[in-house]
Amino acid sequence: MGNIVLWVLPALHLIICAVIFAMMRLNKLRTRHVIFPAVVLLPVCGYMLLFIDEWQARHSRQALRDVEEYGRTQGEAVWRREVIAGKDDDFIVPLEEAMTVNSPVVSRKLMMKLLHANPEQYVELLKRVTLSDDVELTHYASTSMMEIQSGYEERIGRLLEDIRLNPEDSYALVKCRNELKAYIDSGFITDTVLRQYRMRLHEVLEKLCVMQPEAVRYEFEYIENSIMLGITDGIDKRLALLEKKYPQDIRVYCLYVQYYYCTNNGERIQDVLQEIKDKDIYLDSSGRQWMDVWSHAD
Repeated sequence: MGNIVLWVLPALHLIICAVIFAMMRLNKLRTRHVIFPAVVLLPVCGYMLLFIDEWQARHSRQALRDVEEYGRTQGEAVWRREVIAGKDDDFIVPLEEAMTVNSPVVSRKLMMKLLHANPEQYVELLKRVTLSDDVELTHYASTSMMEIQSGYEERIGRLLEDIRLNPEDSYALVKCRNELKAYIDSGFITDTVLRQYRMRLHEVLEKLCVMQPEAVRYEFEYIENSIMLGITDGIDKRLALLEKKYPQDIRVYCLYVQYYYCTNNGERIQDVLQEIKDKDIYLDSSGRQWMDVWSHAD
């Protein structure tokens, strides 16, 4: 009987660890990844730490629900505002003010809420906070940024390995494309490192364009990313095909302008702008602003 218990308990612990690991990989748990080693090495205490950290993460997430909903409905204009809400306080603080005024209590409280919510959405803010005179606040921001960046690289690395082992896995390709675009757009990487990740995105999009030709967004993204990389061979032919399929899509002509700008062909840029006017292509507010900028460019 004793021998059976000695076998059953470790086996049960391994099963629980496997389930927890799977849930973390699937983003079903909001707890930090640094907790997992404690779960594996400390069967009872580790579970308690996981439970406490998960409860804190979900509790903080609930406290931020109002500001996230407000941000979705009001747009980018309110992105720089944050609700600091709890059982004993109920007020709204401008985000820049909270981080710049001499109020360490408020700013640290806000930072802890961000760390347990979605810090990926506040990268620019975290960069600014690293310049704060508050040493503790700067430490939190720097640590959070390193954790976010490490998370991106870890996820991308796993997906690239999955693709290497199974090049036809469209699910892994799409997930890798999503992670690469998010990392590139995050502002964490620049110069040589940015180019390296754009090259990886280039390879992933190239495969997706072949495997999912009906998903035209990948073709648009492939062309734009290629232009950003300075890879212009064959881009004019791809753009011509897109124009034939979608003659009224302003995105095609925006890419044409990018392409001709990259290849130093100012005359053709003016031709494209005139073509937009002649075809009476619909422009929303951002499109009209884009048109105005290029129409008055030297």
